[in-house]
Amino acid sequence: MPKKRFTAQYSKPQSTVHPSLQSPATASSASSTNNIDAAPSVNDLISSLRKSSSISHASGSAPPIATGKTLPPQIRHLLAQPETPTPKPRTRDRRRFDANGHRIPAGPAPPSSWLQARHASSSLASRRGEGRVFPSDVDHLPGLAQDGERLGRGRRLQDMCLRIMAKEWDYVKEYERHNLADLPVGVRMLLLSYIAVYGPDEGVGFEALRNLLIYPASDSEAGDEEEQRVGGGHNEGFFRLDLSGAIGRSVNFKQLTELVQKPAPPSDDQFDFDLSWEESLTRNLSPPIPHLTHLSLSHPPHTVSWPRLLAFTRHVPTLTHLSLAFWPVPSLTPNANAAVVTSRFGKDIQYGGTGFYSHSLDNDFREASDVLRRLAGRLYGLEELNLSGCGEWLRALRWMGDVGEGAGLDWGSQWVKLRILKLFSGVKLEEKSEYSDVVAFVQAYKEALATAECLAWWMRKPKGEGKRNTWVDVVKDDLEDYEALWYGEGTQERKRKTLDALKMKNAEEGWRSPIVFEDEGAAMEGLERRSVWDQ
Repeated sequence: MPKKRFTAQYSKPQSTVHPSLQSPATASSASSTNNIDAAPSVNDLISSLRKSSSISHASGSAPPIATGKTLPPQIRHLLAQPETPTPKPRTRDRRRFDANGHRIPAGPAPPSSWLQARHASSSLASRRGEGRVFPSDVDHLPGLAQDGERLGRGRRLQDMCLRIMAKEWDYVKEYERHNLADLPVGVRMLLLSYIAVYGPDEGVGFEALRNLLIYPASDSEAGDEEEQRVGGGHNEGFFRLDLSGAIGRSVNFKQLTELVQKPAPPSDDQFDFDLSWEESLTRNLSPPIPHLTHLSLSHPPHTVSWPRLLAFTRHVPTLTHLSLAFWPVPSLTPNANAAVVTSRFGKDIQYGGTGFYSHSLDNDFREASDVLRRLAGRLYGLEELNLSGCGEWLRALRWMGDVGEGAGLDWGSQWVKLRILKLFSGVKLEEKSEYSDVVAFVQAYKEALATAECLAWWMRKPKGEGKRNTWVDVVKDDLEDYEALWYGEGTQERKRKTLDALKMKNAEEGWRSPIVFEDEGAAMEGLERRSVWDQ
């Protein structure tokens, strides 16, 4: 048989000589022969693709080079050549800031389902467009300026500077703490309002507030922290304190009491007998704020304490303007709504004065009315009271208790100097407002109107029966501001009908009575019958 013959094929590449060992002629002929005969390998293709992609990427990212020739301006005008086009501005990464001046995190805005969730975090809840828990107007507390000066507010240089200081308050209170007390009294009072509107969420802070009121002593002086501060003798004209959003967060009532209470005199063992009479004159015996008449404690957290407010009011009997907007229900034991006392000899007894169903089902505002009565007894000189956003417990202002009990607020002998009572709903309606917001607005407006009618009833009482001699102007929302809303069909028609029901107080399709609610009709009928019989 013939022998099979085949040629062996090796996978090992053919050995070649290093280019440095070849002559130029041999190398050029060999390379041309290899390029012609051998096809490009995979590695060659990959490297060529990498080179081409890098070249195209570099050419795409590089700015386009102007191909046209440029000329000096004089020669260009002589030759009547067109102007050289200006280069396009570079697109910079503009960081977004919220209303408080804080930087918004990168990325898209959180979806509305996260913001409207019941368990939404506080950082997300503070970014909601509606329902902001801080005041939106600098003039929410009276006493700043007259009406003529208020018209130009926000456009003046002073207002712009104060707005920037409020937005950068974390920096200002740290690096300018020795200079804050040198500001004029009017500027310091206005700055606190700007911090409440444009400042940080936690408010002004107690240390920064004390630096605004009291001169810090030099570092070379010795002594404790209280003696290292020069008293507030320069605050004679400081009568307005705006702590909106700060009370209960960065300032508590104990710290606030230190600013309005006279310092305790030193005892005999602490008195320095080597102190000269000239140095003794520098000791300030007046509080840092000696004449406080305007105070705003609005927009607190839900954990704010009414008993601590009552204890604080002992030290400020000179208050004439007070703002308690958006305060929770008055209660002495707010954490004991569900607590009961078990007895072996009878049924369980409720521990606190207010339960879960005291207001909604039982119409029992006994505890809330008692707290307001104590507040009225200590702040007897109030001329203006702001209870905006407190519609859920406004009925405590007119709660009369059981027939003949008389445990409610006596408008005939308490708050006799009150002139203005602000009862705004705290709900701002818009075209995109939900139906629940409309219902909340309507209920708050009803409570405000019923309170106004109750105060008018106190004015109509005969003499000798606790008749009120001063008229109280109840300021509430204006329905004309929402006349242009919701004239469509479906949900808009439902919102419009709900809002128009406030204008039909005595009509069949409206709510039952402008004065009396269905669950307090018996008590009010007895009072009206008694007043008519006495006449």
